[in-house]
Amino acid sequence: MRDNRPYEEGFLIILLVLAIVGVIWLFNPFLEALFFAMILATATYRLYEKLLPHCKGSKTLAASAMSAFIFVGVIAPVTYLLIEVSVQVGQLYGEAQTWIGSQNSESLAALNNSLLSYLPISTEAQASALEQIKANSAKIISFVQQTSVFLLEGMVGTTSSFITFIGLSVFALFFFYRDGDAITKHIAILSPLENHYDRMIMQRFTSLSTVLTLSVVGIAVLQGVSFALVSWALGLPGLFIGMAIAVTSFIPIVGAALVWIPIMIYALIQGDYLTAIIMAFWGVVVTGFIIDNIMRPIIITKLTKSLGEAGEGLAVANHTLLTVLSTFAGLIHFGVIGLFFGPVIAAMAITIFDVYEHKNSNLLDRS
Repeated sequence: MRDNRPYEEGFLIILLVLAIVGVIWLFNPFLEALFFAMILATATYRLYEKLLPHCKGSKTLAASAMSAFIFVGVIAPVTYLLIEVSVQVGQLYGEAQTWIGSQNSESLAALNNSLLSYLPISTEAQASALEQIKANSAKIISFVQQTSVFLLEGMVGTTSSFITFIGLSVFALFFFYRDGDAITKHIAILSPLENHYDRMIMQRFTSLSTVLTLSVVGIAVLQGVSFALVSWALGLPGLFIGMAIAVTSFIPIVGAALVWIPIMIYALIQGDYLTAIIMAFWGVVVTGFIIDNIMRPIIITKLTKSLGEAGEGLAVANHTLLTVLSTFAGLIHFGVIGLFFGPVIAAMAITIFDVYEHKNSNLLDRS
């Protein structure tokens, strides 16, 4: 009969914690790529299961085909968009920094004078505003420079190693497809939770990955295409503007405004009032109201219903406050790719709270 030695269980738990910490430390440079691949794999795993019978049951062949399809259909276009936008933003940033560096209090006041003349305020108020601008011109220029640096870092923060990131993601994607079922079963075996709660967590993660990934990509395509068409009609570079809108639209509420507001301001300065009005209308009404506030909830609702029982409890995916805060937090911590990470991490945390509440419902004070 086995002897239950004292402190054996505690010592084993310490070793387990050390092992987990050691693995996280060891693979820390690759965690972002692995997490991104896991989100893509779970979001598209149903397609892999449908493809498997057509590959004569070969998991290796089906995983290879799915990895190639995701790379060509999703990763490669997004990578091109990010690289193209990063190059263009870098050029614009350099030109903007040169222009800002050449400004002084007089030129800045002259610029603001032309802008203030369009505002419905008195001449005395305009004069007072100009005096304040002259007195604080150095601080204003410094603030604009710091803001532009922050936005640039937020948009292209991970692109310095983006090629490596993409390579690791595709490499991991293959194994998540091929061995995904075995990995989830092994996790369920090792988990001390009941199988019911293991399935609940895994199904919620799969559903969240599917809903958030497809809805974000769908909204990005809608906003990008709509702005590209209206830009071409106005004689503007529609391809670049559409791509920039598509990338920035990953950020809810304020995303597309980071592109169309500067275009509108530039058109006003150039005296092209028609372009400015159309851009403002398209940004506020079409993308801001119709697509972002009407189409986004509809897409999320339809995707959630398509998942059946697995989609229950995913109202958090359509919670504006949580989505906005987690998206910006992901952008700050991880760069562009954090636009996917933030909402998934936040929503999964809420799933863990739901599991805890369900498991300990008889112990919680609901009075």
